[in-house]
Order: sequence, then C-alpha cells, then structure tokens
Amino acid sequence: MANPFGRLGKRVKKGMEVLLSPAEDPRQTHVSTFERQRGLLVKVQTALQEVATAKSRLEAKAAETRAKLPQLEELAVQALREEHEDLARLRLQRRQLAGIELQGLEKQLLEIEREEHRLSLTEQRLSSQLAAFYTRQELIAARYSAAEAQVHIGEALSGVSTELAELSQAMAQAERKSVQMQARAAAIDRLVDEGLLEIPAAVDLAVGDDFLAEGEIVDVEEQLTALKAEIKGKA
Repeated sequence: MANPFGRLGKRVKKGMEVLLSPAEDPRQTHVSTFERQRGLLVKVQTALQEVATAKSRLEAKAAETRAKLPQLEELAVQALREEHEDLARLRLQRRQLAGIELQGLEKQLLEIEREEHRLSLTEQRLSSQLAAFYTRQELIAARYSAAEAQVHIGEALSGVSTELAELSQAMAQAERKSVQMQARAAAIDRLVDEGLLEIPAAVDLAVGDDFLAEGEIVDVEEQLTALKAEIKGKA
C-alpha cells in the first residue's frame, strides 16, 4: 500500500519548487505580441500610402476626362456648323464614351475613398492599442524593476543583519569580560583596604643591612663624588 504521507510530501516539494522557481520576466513576456501588432500597423500605413497614391491618380484622370466633355460637345457643334455631320456624330460618340469613363472613375473613387476610410480607422485603432500596450508594459516593467531592486536590497540587508548580529555578540562578550575584570580589580582593592592583602614596600638602599654592607655604601658614595668631579671638570 502506497504511503499517503510520501505522496503528500512529494506534492509539497513540487509545489515549493514551483513557488521558488524564477518567475518569468514580464518585461519580455509580450514583446512578440507587441512586435506583431507594430508590424501590422506598418502594413496598414503602407496600404494607406498606396491607396492615397491610387486615389490621386484616379482624381487626376477623372478631372482630365471631365474637362473633355464640354470640349467634345463644342467640337461637335462646330462640325455641325461646318456641315460635317459625320464628324459631329463621331465627336458626340467620343463625348458619350468619356461620360461613361467618368462614371466608372467616379465609382472607383468612391470605392477607394471607402477603403481609405476603413484603413484609416484600422490605423487609428492599432495606434491606440499599441500606445495603451506600451504604456501598460512600461508600468509593468517599472513595477517589476522596483520589486527586483527591493529583493536585492532585502538580500543585502539580510547579510548585513547577520554581520551586525555577529558583531553584537562579540561586543557583548567583550563587555562581559570587561565587567569581570572590573569586578576582580574591585575585589583586590577591597582586600587591600581591609588589610587582607599586603603590597611590598619600596626598598631603601640607604638603610638595610640585608641588602648592602656599610663599606659598599661608602664605595658607592665615593664613586658618586668622583663622577660629579669628572662632570664638573668637563664643564
């Protein structure tokens, strides 16, 4: 039979490993998404430029065709005045074809203006999304950097706290030794004051037969007198 406590221990260990494992850096999490959206925005902007160029060409062509209509009509009238009915008919046919062409150009212009409007809305939406995404990403990055710095500071302070604790223990030990030494000195002083401990007196060389004989004392005095005379003579 499997040990339930063993299974529980494994689950707890796995959970702790997941908890203590390095977290994914949110500053890099959505970079690929942001790059794709920015690439899409560039494509939309390129399409807008192409549509604007095509629109300009169509507008120029439509204006040219529109200007031909009164000219062809005037030429047809002139041909009739000159009794060239066939020429007048031909010019009227050309005018009719120019009118049909103008209608087609205007229809294309209307469609391209709709496409331009749709692309413009798409560009604005993508630009707004990218701006909001960038602002949010900057905020996330700032928060993560602040938290990361706080972790590093906490780790550094933890080391300092350990060193301070060790220093405090050393100082406490030194203080205890100092107090013990002061207590010993005070105890010795009390023994001396109470006469329980004697301190040897200074030795008197002028008196005391146990140390120098009388002849030796005289010899020392003679040496001292000689040294004084020698010093006086050099002076």
